[in-house]
Amino acid sequence: MEDVAGHRVLRSAGRGDRTRLLLGFHEARTVVLKVAAADDPSASSEIDALHRATGDHIVSLEDVSVDEHETVLVLERLPNGTLAELLERRGGLDAGEAVTILAPIATTIDRIHALGVAHGRLSLRAISFRDDGAPTLTGFGGAHLFAAGSPEVVLETVPAVIDDRAGVREIAALVLERVAGERAAAARRVAEAIADAAPGAVAAHLFDLAAPTPVRFDVEDEIVSTRMGDPREPEPVAEPLRVSLPPWLSTLLPEWVNERLAEPFARIAAVWTAWDLRRRRLALGALAGGVTVLVAVAAVPAPNDESPAVAVTPASAPSTLDAPALPDDPVAAAVLLLAARERCLRDLSLLCLDGVVQPDSAAYADDAALIRAVQAGAEYPEGGVVSGEPVLVEQLGDAALLDLPAGSAPASVLLLRTMNGWRIRDYMDATAVTSELD
Repeated sequence: MEDVAGHRVLRSAGRGDRTRLLLGFHEARTVVLKVAAADDPSASSEIDALHRATGDHIVSLEDVSVDEHETVLVLERLPNGTLAELLERRGGLDAGEAVTILAPIATTIDRIHALGVAHGRLSLRAISFRDDGAPTLTGFGGAHLFAAGSPEVVLETVPAVIDDRAGVREIAALVLERVAGERAAAARRVAEAIADAAPGAVAAHLFDLAAPTPVRFDVEDEIVSTRMGDPREPEPVAEPLRVSLPPWLSTLLPEWVNERLAEPFARIAAVWTAWDLRRRRLALGALAGGVTVLVAVAAVPAPNDESPAVAVTPASAPSTLDAPALPDDPVAAAVLLLAARERCLRDLSLLCLDGVVQPDSAAYADDAALIRAVQAGAEYPEGGVVSGEPVLVEQLGDAALLDLPAGSAPASVLLLRTMNGWRIRDYMDATAVTSELD
């Protein structure tokens, strides 16, 4: 197994004209390794650009390794894919989602221009999403550096800055064109306004459209346009309560809105959102039934003292799902966990996942999203884990990385030993990380 820059290489993640991408693993974390020739000037420019531009919505440069043969950039892994992939999956976007995607990118481009950095190659593939949904700029291989703090009269003469501003307008037009529902027409008007907007004014136009809302990566959009420019109203669907927003998104909202997001409601919303539609209906039915019973009981006269007491036999409490008995060997445990996971997915059971996948992990989020998507009417994905024994890539303490049989989806799985035994923590697929190849 190859080691690059102190990381165990899992597999190739793509190749460009001058660079290659590898998926690396070290200390229970996966990263993207961008490898270039030692004498490649674009690698040095990219390193300088990422150091200058470091901050929110910029891919994190975690380490650099240089020797006489090659330069390796260790970059954070952005697991939620690119904007191009999101638009390909989704039939339409909510107006708030469009604002969440575009406003941070527009303000980030203005920020890095003030620092003397121009991206130079903005595209849908150059924007990827972090675990918390934050849009993040990647692909700084064609970055252009100039004097920080340059006035506008200078910026408007820098070709890469001109390209960036044109790229923001083009991306905004593409994203706003996907907005469906009652704000679709307003989104088209905002796109026209942005086409002629002065630098720094793009975000203001976007906030006139809607308040930002979290981007959904887990389901096909329910809002579908019947034809270009003629959006169809969505079918009525159960509206889930919103959980508390991630910090980066909260900063986009007015202060008075954030003050009203009380912690108790966030906790209730988290439980409610985790339930599927059938379970929510049962809960509402039970609540309504309970209210009916209380009203009926209140209307019944109190019994006489001589009335015989009626013994009430308590209903047996529902039994919890037992987690599979897992061996200490991570390979053997992985076989059992993956089989149990497959049953959970086929049964569309979130409760079942509790004994298989680590709570609050990326793997749990992925599996829960898949279950909710199928419950909402999406097709169950083809493929899955191919039969065969996983191969242990590396074990470091309580973390173990395993490659699954060739052709599996996911291609690798990360296990973590908890107090209750091994649990699945993360999945890694074999798709190329092409956004960093530029």
